[in-house]
Order: sequence, then structure tokens, then C-alpha cells
Amino acid sequence: MDIDLRYDKDGGMYFLNGFRVMLLPEGGLETIQDTVGKVLGLATKSIFQEAMATVTYSFLTDLINSKLIKKRNENKMKEEIFALFQDMGFGVAEEVSSDLNTYTVTVDRGFNSRLPLIKSSSYCFQEIGHLQGIYRVIFSRDTNAQENKCKSTGSSDMDLFTVQVVGDKKTYNYIPPKTYEKETRSLEKIELIKTSSSTLVNSIPIEIIPATYFPYLFSKLRSIIGLGVYGIENNVGSEVSKIYAPFPFDLVSMKYQLSGFDILSPLAGVGKIETIKTDQNYLKEIDVKDSFNALHIDNASERRCFMLSGLFSGLSHKLIGTSVKLKETDCSAVNGSVCKFSFE
Repeated sequence: MDIDLRYDKDGGMYFLNGFRVMLLPEGGLETIQDTVGKVLGLATKSIFQEAMATVTYSFLTDLINSKLIKKRNENKMKEEIFALFQDMGFGVAEEVSSDLNTYTVTVDRGFNSRLPLIKSSSYCFQEIGHLQGIYRVIFSRDTNAQENKCKSTGSSDMDLFTVQVVGDKKTYNYIPPKTYEKETRSLEKIELIKTSSSTLVNSIPIEIIPATYFPYLFSKLRSIIGLGVYGIENNVGSEVSKIYAPFPFDLVSMKYQLSGFDILSPLAGVGKIETIKTDQNYLKEIDVKDSFNALHIDNASERRCFMLSGLFSGLSHKLIGTSVKLKETDCSAVNGSVCKFSFE
């Protein structure tokens, strides 16, 4: 399957083969898990495993329903899906053995074990869920995955998993995709630069993830720990901003004729950003239309763009030359027309 990544300049969104995605800096997904894990400990495992399994399954199901991936020979499907996620920045997966519905898979430069974090126990929770989602789609059966080795534990140079196809299951959690109307969008085709170890966009090594991942993940967390999730989510945005910070944004700025906070739209696909200033040209407010953080995954009606506010605050010094803290004052998740952020 050929990857067709396009940027909607008017909407500040990225679409991969018609489905909305986000661009994170390489190591972003691992940083998110690590930030949450420092608060929740081992409870993090089941949350991240289930969230990634559901999003992976949903994303691949959408590609199959759109006939972009064909239901066919299982080995051919594996090769195609592994190649797709390698191009999306998830690492190089290879099935090295199989026996009686049990499969051994290695992942080199896995997205869940890139950072120099050495943990004393299993850590590749998102990769476990990712493989569960992949094999669930291929076999149309339920799966269990187990981490045998993870680079983040210091036990191996690459990650090693066992995946077992355990039986039939007719229904799984499914998240409807976020798509675009082709006739109403002016989309720029984005070139992916593939190196031996990374996928680059705008000279930044990235991970491409369905945009539904974040609202689904934080919705799952909210169901467990309540409103306290939003403080964690803000910290997540701040930590991800630290990975972005060392990269030069000049290319993005020149290409799209943008500056300040507005750069986050083509940088990550967070939504359309508009910076509001006073008559004296001081920053007053930031408005975001189609914020990835406000996509409706559950029925909770409250402001919820805390990861985005963390990104804004964390990158403020780099983008505008001074450190500021922003908070969301209105949100499209509670029937606002846009998500509004003010300066504290």
C-alpha cells in the first residue's frame, strides 16, 4: 500500500489516505506513556495496551473497508501492514517464527523503546497493543501478545514479542475515523523522507498516528481517575514539546509563511490556529478550529484540550521568545465553535 500523506492548509490537519492523522516527533508516543506511567505505575500497561490495540484495529479496518488494503493471503497482509507502519515511523517489525497459531515478532527501533529510558520491568505496552490490533485484523480472531524483551529494559537491542491467536470474537471496540470531503479540501501532498532508521517530514523524524488515538486514550484514563486526567494530559503536552524544541522550525515557517504558535498546524496537524492580538499588537488569545484534542470519543462534556495547551506552553519560548502558560477557556467539545486559549 502506498502512503498518501496530505496537508490541509486551510484546516491545519494531516490526512493519510483520507483519514486524519497527527504527526508527533520521534519518541513522542513513548514520552506520553512514560509521563502517564510516572503517575499511574503499572496500571498504565492495560490502558495503553487496550488503547493502541483499539486504534490500530480501527485504523486498519478503515483501510480495508476503503479497499486500500486487501483481505487476502495472511503473509501478504502482514508484509503490507508491517511496511505501512514502518513508513509511519513505528519501527521495523518482522515475524521470525510461527507455530500452531503462535507467532514470534521482532521490532527494531520500535516506537515504544526509542528513548534512553532503562526500566526494571516490562515497558513496551503500546507495542503489545499495536501487534494485537494488527493480528486481530489479519486473522479476524482475538489475540494475546506478550513482551519477551524490550530495549527499554536494557535486555536487548530490539524488542521481541509473542503473539497468540486464541479464538473467535465477533465484535471489538471500534473508533469511527475522522475523514475529509475531497471536493471541499485543497490538500498538499507531503513528501516522506525515509532513512535507514526514521521517517522525516519537514526534516523532523516523526511518528504518524491516527488522530483518534489521543482523545480515546485520555477518555479511557478519565474513566479511571476522573478529572485528574487533565493535569496529566497537560504534562504530556509539555513533555512532548521538549522533544520538538531542539529542531529548527525555519523550514516550516518559510514554507507556510507562518510564525509563532501558528507553526504548530503544519508541524503536527493540531487544527487550524489563529492568534488573536490586541490593538497594541499584544497576544490576547489563541483560537483552534478542529482541535485534535476535542474530537468526540465519549459523552463527557467539558473542556478537554489539555495536551494542546501543554504543547503551546511548552513551546512558547521557542515560538514567541518568552515563556507563557496558556489555559483553555472554551472548547468545541462543549459546543464552542472553536477551542480558545488565554494567557495566564
